[in-house]
Amino acid sequence: MHKVAIIGSGPAGCFLAEILALKLAAVQIDIFERLPHPFGLAVNGVAPDHLHTRKVTEQFERTLARDNVNLIVNTDVGRSISYSELKQRYDRVVFATGASEDRKLGIPGEQLQGIYGSGCFTRWYNSHPDYKDLKPLIGQRVGIIGNGNVALDIARVLAKTTEEHQTSALSKSVRAHLSQCNIGEIHILGRRGPADASFSLPELAELGSLSQAGVQVAANALAGVETQNLPPSQQKMLQQLQHYAEAPEDSSVAPQIQFHFYATPMAAIGTTQLEALEIRDTRRGTLYTLPLDTLITAIGYRTPAIAYVPYDAELGRFAHQQGNIESGVYCLGWCQRGPQGVIPTNRSEAMKLARQLIRELES
Repeated sequence: MHKVAIIGSGPAGCFLAEILALKLAAVQIDIFERLPHPFGLAVNGVAPDHLHTRKVTEQFERTLARDNVNLIVNTDVGRSISYSELKQRYDRVVFATGASEDRKLGIPGEQLQGIYGSGCFTRWYNSHPDYKDLKPLIGQRVGIIGNGNVALDIARVLAKTTEEHQTSALSKSVRAHLSQCNIGEIHILGRRGPADASFSLPELAELGSLSQAGVQVAANALAGVETQNLPPSQQKMLQQLQHYAEAPEDSSVAPQIQFHFYATPMAAIGTTQLEALEIRDTRRGTLYTLPLDTLITAIGYRTPAIAYVPYDAELGRFAHQQGNIESGVYCLGWCQRGPQGVIPTNRSEAMKLARQLIRELES
């Protein structure tokens, strides 16, 4: 009987467990999870109004119901069980712990009240056990630093009305907290230009369908952007931004979602609580100040280190060579490649690693 330990029960770990359980004739798979519930990013990171994406957990539940798959929750590897114990007990150990630590901006004033990393903010509205009591300060003017889908998700959740959230998987306490907010402006700040944004077209277009929010893009933000050599998906994304730039402004709706590009944050301004953000316009080299009450940074994540597991502090993930940490030990998903890719990306990578593990164990 082969014994495999998978650390982390998110999409990467569950996909790997599913394939190994199906393809290996004699295998016992133990999945270790730090939290009291499984599925990681599939429930803690997916936007609460994208319920169709969360349906993948139904597949994972069938995986966990297999006789040769065992889920062990409330177990913090490195504390509850050591790295050396795992290597002694199992033929193969695979880390699929994701990337849950917010990267820092590294600017003066980052410690002010009203500033949050997107990891803790999204985990708050998804009722993650570590953040369910956060109660963030959400003022009238909100800034979101980041040009990816996480920034769009946060903007959309904040901009939706109470009625629109009726179909969202938000807890009663989160709904109540959001309903008390009076947000007038949401600023999405990109440190590079629009051609470098990593928005997906459906998520970007979804902002335009909100019942009360308006979307604005300054026309000169798109001036001079070369599109002919960009992938088709990127060209369509830019066309959507152009559509927002050309749409007539309706000042009667709120909040107004405004896209800013070439905006590098330089300092957070305030005494104890955030009052404004100093920004450098990288095209002109000029500084300007954007009044803000709340700032959410969606600039990436780091994998938390685990005692004695080789770690690359500069990259913020486990040290490895093509997924191999050391003999018999592997990493998979965001803790291997960094916080990039979507749920299906984890499945294709899990299939690749599973084929390798099956070859090794069967030989």
